[in-house]
Amino acid sequence: MLSSGEVRAIVNARTVDPVSGRGAATALLIRDGRIELVADDASVLRRLDSLAREGTVDAQPEVIDARQASILPGFIDGHCHFELTCTTADGWVHAHTPPLQSLAQVLEVVRQSTDRPRGDWDWLLCRSSFSMERKVQEGRLLTREELDGISTDRPIAVFASLHVASLNTPALKRLGLWEPGARHPFHGVVHRDARGVPTGVVTEVFMMVPPPVTADGFAEAVMAHGRDMFNAAGTTTVLTMPENLDQVERLRDLHRAGQMTLRQQYYLISPGVATLDEASELRRIDETDESFRFGGIKVFVNGCAHDGMGAPLDDVKWSQDELDAFVQDAARRDMQVWMHSLNANGVRMAARAMLSADPTGQNRLRHRIEHGGDFIDLDDLPLIAASGALLVTTPQFLHSMTTDPIGPTAPLRSLLAAGIRLVGGTDSTGTVPASVSVLGNVGTAVSRRRNDGTRFHPAEAITTAQALALFTQGAAYGGHLEQVAGSLHRRAYADLVLVDHDPLAPDAPAPEQIAVLAAYVAGERVWTQPNPASGESAR
Repeated sequence: MLSSGEVRAIVNARTVDPVSGRGAATALLIRDGRIELVADDASVLRRLDSLAREGTVDAQPEVIDARQASILPGFIDGHCHFELTCTTADGWVHAHTPPLQSLAQVLEVVRQSTDRPRGDWDWLLCRSSFSMERKVQEGRLLTREELDGISTDRPIAVFASLHVASLNTPALKRLGLWEPGARHPFHGVVHRDARGVPTGVVTEVFMMVPPPVTADGFAEAVMAHGRDMFNAAGTTTVLTMPENLDQVERLRDLHRAGQMTLRQQYYLISPGVATLDEASELRRIDETDESFRFGGIKVFVNGCAHDGMGAPLDDVKWSQDELDAFVQDAARRDMQVWMHSLNANGVRMAARAMLSADPTGQNRLRHRIEHGGDFIDLDDLPLIAASGALLVTTPQFLHSMTTDPIGPTAPLRSLLAAGIRLVGGTDSTGTVPASVSVLGNVGTAVSRRRNDGTRFHPAEAITTAQALALFTQGAAYGGHLEQVAGSLHRRAYADLVLVDHDPLAPDAPAPEQIAVLAAYVAGERVWTQPNPASGESAR
């Protein structure tokens, strides 16, 4: 990142701000990692020369010719599992459907992976897709017996999304879920046959399995994939949920050593990762860091809101009184709360808990309902408005999940028309590898197009500008970052993404077809497209 006193300019560009639109500015002056001036080329170059004459900068500061690329604020992924996405890329077996079309093919991929090193753990962790049972020829999930046919020694888990998995016998026993009546620590479902023996299909065990990589592998994964997955998508800030406190310590060390290429604001899952007391202590350590900072706490109001095989199930983790008390406690600590819900009842519970902590509905702490923008019942708009809740939306759910009664409807146009604040997040975990693409999510919010080409509730489509705002101003506001990120304004972080087309131009291609050329964090280029059309020094 730019050190104190360093200055550079980007010229010959087209500046695009999703809210203010396509401006006349063509250049940026960057100083000490922040935007100093947004203006035309001549004005920026005059200011640069003036600074050089004053002797406050190098005599020949760098000037970057953008070659007519469009500059947008760096994308903010307002809800993602950054660490899990990165470690999944390296440590999990990939058995996604598609491209795999049958359980037989999935089993063969798992079988061919049994020689993978066991590392610190002996688990074999595999990742497949949302609604896997509807995407394979057999029309069901894997059974315990099928996985036992691969190994009765090594624990095996094949996840069909993060919330649903098929386990073999060693995995079930290792997690303490084998015996009838066994307590599930995360209130999940363990399917059993008529004899009470587990079938293998379970829900809510993703926080119970070990990390898929070693400690050294973790550092390598987050550094490499932070760049080649997230920066490559134009993402410069992630609002993320580490899997454990050890990851928090390791990430802090990497940031302090200058080895990370994006900013992270982290939220701690409770229960599971941290208590409110532990979160309060970490807040004291990381609240003011500009690259790695504490954001707040996350709770699961419910889980996947079905039984793992598609039958609706209101799998709430709290009573209303318990959730109210938790949010009230967090509010007393001045701490933002994220509340996960994948059905309308959970959205209602979250909004009521917010009102219990702040009956005025001002929501000064900006409590949020994660996935509320996707699973809300529009009849609940008065309650949401009264609570002041921010709703998080993940557009890629429209094509990666099913659209039956348990699937998302994402009425984004209606929510924006009602004045509800929306936050955009990819919810990237590794289940949908392409979900890390912000422009892909933007394209889905605009087209509402599913993988089969059909459009789902097209009347709820939003404009490209509105969709980009989800991942810039909207996500910045959702993380209390709007003063320094999410738009191109003076004193904002010089976190930028250069793309090959102006996404707001009348003749622009579909957002998902726009290419990211480069990403900058604090004025430093952290990723460049191979053989890019921009980014060469002009002098």
